[in-house]
Amino acid sequence: MEILAGTPGLAFSQVVHVLVPGHGRNADATGLTPGGEARCRVAAGLGLPGRIVCAGYKSPVDRKGAAWTTADAPGEVFQGVPEADLMRSWLVSAGVAPTSISVERHSIDTVTNLLRAEHGSHFGDDRPVAIVTQRGHLQRILSIVAPRTLRRPYLGVVVPGDIVESPLAAPVSRLISARLPSNPQAAITTAERRSTLLWRTAERLGKRTYH
Repeated sequence: MEILAGTPGLAFSQVVHVLVPGHGRNADATGLTPGGEARCRVAAGLGLPGRIVCAGYKSPVDRKGAAWTTADAPGEVFQGVPEADLMRSWLVSAGVAPTSISVERHSIDTVTNLLRAEHGSHFGDDRPVAIVTQRGHLQRILSIVAPRTLRRPYLGVVVPGDIVESPLAAPVSRLISARLPSNPQAAITTAERRSTLLWRTAERLGKRTYH
């Protein structure tokens, strides 16, 4: 297991919870990408005593999937199965107790993954968290996103099989997370508006797919 430092002085032995950001969905939005499965595999193997928070719905330019509903979110209709629910299903099938998993199924990018996980009572307390993802993504989270979104100590756990990050990923995360309001709901609303605008701009410039 490879650990990347986050909050100064935090040791893995002090970490209680796990955060798994989404990594997209398969072609019909009914399953995870291989990168998403790898994140779940590492998260399940950590054996930490707190919650595993699965975070993610889909990118604003991901239009895959048929209408989907769940009793956990009465009255809501999603386009395809949210990343978070797919991750929970994978973890449960791997033997993780459903009661130790929390699903955050509304975030649309890395910044809102962390904002909604932090401010949606998904962890249940303010104890430290391990963020589980591939190296390039994790480095961006630890250097740019987590300091602006989390209100708890954090570190990173590297998932093998690094993904190639776009050169634009870091500046986009800086733009989305810059000077967010201190009020949690206002911060989420602002970040989602920025993310949607940037993703749709990228789509107009030729980006047609997301995972």
